[in-house]
Amino acid sequence: MYARVPSSRTVGVRSVLAALLAGLIAALIVPDTAEAQATLRGRVVDSETGQALAGATITIRRGDPPFTSDSLGQFVARQLPAGETRVKVQLLGYALSDFRIFVPDSGVMERDFSVDFTGQRLPAVAVRARAELLMPRYAGFEQRRQLGLGAFFRWDELAKEEFGSVGDALRTVRGVRIKCNQQSFECFAVMARAQQCQPTWYIDGMEARSFNENTPIRDVYGIEVYRGAGEIPGEFSGANAACGVIVMWTKSRPFRVSP
Repeated sequence: MYARVPSSRTVGVRSVLAALLAGLIAALIVPDTAEAQATLRGRVVDSETGQALAGATITIRRGDPPFTSDSLGQFVARQLPAGETRVKVQLLGYALSDFRIFVPDSGVMERDFSVDFTGQRLPAVAVRARAELLMPRYAGFEQRRQLGLGAFFRWDELAKEEFGSVGDALRTVRGVRIKCNQQSFECFAVMARAQQCQPTWYIDGMEARSFNENTPIRDVYGIEVYRGAGEIPGEFSGANAACGVIVMWTKSRPFRVSP
């Protein structure tokens, strides 16, 4: 009896079948890494105006090359691992921002990253241009500021002095005192000439009973302080004018995203 020797054609077919079977087994036991990665489509915007910001540097993972936002403020980061990830955004004239996002196992995420304007290291003309851009909302504040009655702080001055809170700024105004209740841990402002009563507060043009002096300074566009009836303009005069008036203008941040 003689053993049958397979032909070369038979050997070739078997090799192809073996390769296909091995590939099928590998596909079943090896996870699809492409599907396990997610894509982030981000957009960098001004936190107050919502304007898209070009040229921002975005860092997502340490050691990886950073991304740069295009003329529409957009960038795309692919193959991100699932889980919590930190996104850092840096742009001249804006505060360095650090965000935490949760990346899913797969799919495409779309996210706006809003950054706060500081004006630092920018030419004065750029800072003035931004103030003019926001002028419609704060026109009354700017007009009264030019008249010079009372004491005024604008956002750029507040940032330059590096005040940590509204109270820190008010403490520097001549004729204003900050009193704190040691039992309730609350602080409030009074005028030196009328310490027996508290001033009237206006927040964005609306009268308010009080205002937290610990409010972060980053949320304030401007502060007006009128220490007596002789300084108070007609739109803020009232029965308690003798106690003084403090007017706060807060920043409108429709695109703010919590870090």
